[in-house]
Amino acid sequence: MPQRAAHISRLAKRNGWPSRERNGRGGGREYPLACLPAETRNAIAAQLVGDLQPAQVEPSSVIAAPQAPAAANLTDWQRECAEARGALVAEARRIGVAVGMNRAVDTMVKLAREGGLPDPLQGMVPVANARAGDKRTLSRGSLFRWLSLSEQGFAALAPKFSCAVVEIPAWLPLLLALYQRPTKPSVAFCIETLEKQSPPGAEVPSESAARRWLKRISPVDLARGRMGARELKSIRPFVRRDSSHMWPGDCYTADGHTFDAEVAHPAHGRAFRPEITSVLDIATRRCVGWSAGLAESTWAVLDAQRNAIETNGICALWYVDNGSGYRNAMQSDAVVGFASRVGMTITHSLPYNSQARGVEERSHQSIWVRGAKQLPTYMGADMDREAKQKVFKLTRRDIKRTGSSVLLMPWTEFLAFCQRQVDAYNARPHRTLPRVRDAATGKLRHMSPDEAWQQAIDEGWQPLTVSAAESADLFRPYKLCSVIRGEVRLFNNTYFSKALEHYHGERLQVGYDIHDASRVWVRDAEGRLVCVAGFEANSRAYFPQPVINQAKEKRALGIIRRAEVKIDDAKDELNPQQLIEHQASNVIEMPFAMPELAEAEPENVVALRASEDDPPGFGTNDLDFYRWMLDHPERVQPHHNEWLEDEMRESPTFRSMVEEEQVLRGMRPARRSYDKDEEFEVAAG
Repeated sequence: MPQRAAHISRLAKRNGWPSRERNGRGGGREYPLACLPAETRNAIAAQLVGDLQPAQVEPSSVIAAPQAPAAANLTDWQRECAEARGALVAEARRIGVAVGMNRAVDTMVKLAREGGLPDPLQGMVPVANARAGDKRTLSRGSLFRWLSLSEQGFAALAPKFSCAVVEIPAWLPLLLALYQRPTKPSVAFCIETLEKQSPPGAEVPSESAARRWLKRISPVDLARGRMGARELKSIRPFVRRDSSHMWPGDCYTADGHTFDAEVAHPAHGRAFRPEITSVLDIATRRCVGWSAGLAESTWAVLDAQRNAIETNGICALWYVDNGSGYRNAMQSDAVVGFASRVGMTITHSLPYNSQARGVEERSHQSIWVRGAKQLPTYMGADMDREAKQKVFKLTRRDIKRTGSSVLLMPWTEFLAFCQRQVDAYNARPHRTLPRVRDAATGKLRHMSPDEAWQQAIDEGWQPLTVSAAESADLFRPYKLCSVIRGEVRLFNNTYFSKALEHYHGERLQVGYDIHDASRVWVRDAEGRLVCVAGFEANSRAYFPQPVINQAKEKRALGIIRRAEVKIDDAKDELNPQQLIEHQASNVIEMPFAMPELAEAEPENVVALRASEDDPPGFGTNDLDFYRWMLDHPERVQPHHNEWLEDEMRESPTFRSMVEEEQVLRGMRPARRSYDKDEEFEVAAG
C-alpha cells in the first residue's frame, strides 16, 4: 500500500475500489476491506489481534453464561473450557467483521501456532482444547466448530463428559456391615475383623483403600447405624423457623436446666446444683420469667409461669417439651388446668426433638452457663479437671469442719445472682434480632431483647397483664375433689365448711396455696366460689402440712430410699451369698472304710433343730418358719425371736419379706413408695 493519502486515492481510482464519503471530523473517503490486497488484509487482522486488551477477554465480557438447566450441571473443568472457547470465538467474530470470518480464523490459527496471540488468549488455547499437555494449539476445524456451537448457547461449548461405570469391590458391603455399628468401630478394626471372617484367598482392602471408598459415600448414609435416628438429626437438613412476623407474647417457651455450678442448699447449707426453669419470648428472645428450685418439678414450672405472666403478660401459646413438669393435669386439664384458666394454648414438641426448641436450648448457654463460669464451683465440661477436683475437695472439707464453705454462694445471694444474669442477657445484642445503629458508637449492631420488646410497645403492642387480685387466684392450683358430708380431702388433709352440706357426693374444684395449708377455695362446676374451707382434721398429722412441704418430704424420702439400696448393695458385696452351684466340688477319697458313718442316720449327722420344740426348717432363713411363728404364737420360744431379729438385721431381703407378710396379714399399713413427680401407694408384694 502507498504511504501517502494521495497515492492511495490514485490506486483506488485506478483499480475501481468502491468508496463512500467519511462522516466525521477530517472527512475523506472510506474503502471496504474486501477490496484491499491480501497482504494488507492480513496485516490489518494481525494488528487488530495485537491491539486486544486483557480486559476484553474476560469470560463475563465475552459470553454471558445463560441460566440454562444444562449449564447448571457443568463441572468446574467443563465450565473453564467453555469459557476459554467462548473467548476465542468472540475474538474471531470481532476480527471477522473487518477481514471476513475465513481470514480471521486463519489468522488466529497461525498466531496461536506461533505463540503470537496476546497473553490472555494464548493461555486459553490449551484450556479450550480440553486435552492433556500445555503445548496444544488451535485448528481451523475446531475454531469453526466452536463458532457453530456458540450459537446454541454457553453450555454447548462445554466438552462432553462421560460418566464411567464404577465397579464396586466385593469387600465394600462387608466392610460397611462392620463399620455401621453403634459402637463406632475404627476402620482399622473393621479391616482386621473382615480379614478374620473372610475365606482364604478373599480380597481384603488396605486401610487407605477402605478410607478412599468410604469417602465416596454420603456422610449421612455412612453414619446410618453408627448413629441412631435421633443423633442422625444433627447432620441432616433442618427447617429454620422464622419469627419475624410474630409479636411479643404470641409464644412463650420454657425448659429446665441444671445449674453448672454448686451453691449452698437453702435447708442444710451443703453443696448442691439447683434446677432453673426459664421462660423465653419467641419473637424478641427476651427472658420473661424464671424460677429456681431444688429439682425440676410442677411447682418450679408454675412459679416460672407466675413470674413471666405477672411481669410481662399472658402469652397466647405455651410451647414446651413432654416433661412431667409440663405435661400434667395441673397444666392441661380442661377444667382445673392452668392453661384453660389463663386462656393460653399448650403445644408440646415431638419426643426427642430438642432442635425444635433451639431458642430455649441455646439460651441456657447465654444465660446460665455463662453465669456459672463466673463462680469458683463451676463444674461444666469446659472446667479444668484438676481445678474442679480441688474445689470439690475444699468445699467438702469446709462443710465437714464448719458446716458451710465460703466457696458456696448462699441461696438468697444466688437468687439475686440469677436475676442479674437475666437482666444482663436481656440487655445484650442478640444476633437473631434486626440490626440498628448504635446511638453511642454510630455502628450497626443487633438489637437486644429489651430493645425489641420496647420497639413493639412503641409500635402499639401492649402486653395482656393481670392485676394483683387476679394473680392471687390465677396462680392457685386446683384439683377436682369429692365432697363427703361437708368435707373435702386434699393431700391427706381434711377441710370442712358448712356451705358444702348441699354438695354431698359432687366433685368440685378445690384450689390451694402451696405455701399455706390452713384453708382451701372450693368452686362449683361453673367456677363460682362456693366457700373457703378451713382445716378440720388430718389423719396423717395433727397440724396441716403444706403441699410444698409434702413435696420436700417426698423428695427426701426418695433420696433416703435410694441411699439404702446402695448400702444394701455394698453389704452384699462384702458378704456374698454362697450358692451351691458356684462352689467348687471338693471330693475326698477315704483311704479306708468307715462303716459307722455309712450306717448312721441322716439326722444324727446334721442336726437341723436347736431343741425338740423347734419345727423343721428352723435356721434356714426360710419365710415358712416365720409364717409358722405367726400361726403358732404359743409355741414360739425366746431363741426363735432372737433368731428372727438377727436375720432381719443381717439380711435386708429377708426383712422386706417379713414386712410384706405383715402387710398382707394386716399387721402394719402398706408402705408408701415415692416417685419423682407423683405419689402413689402400692401394697407390699
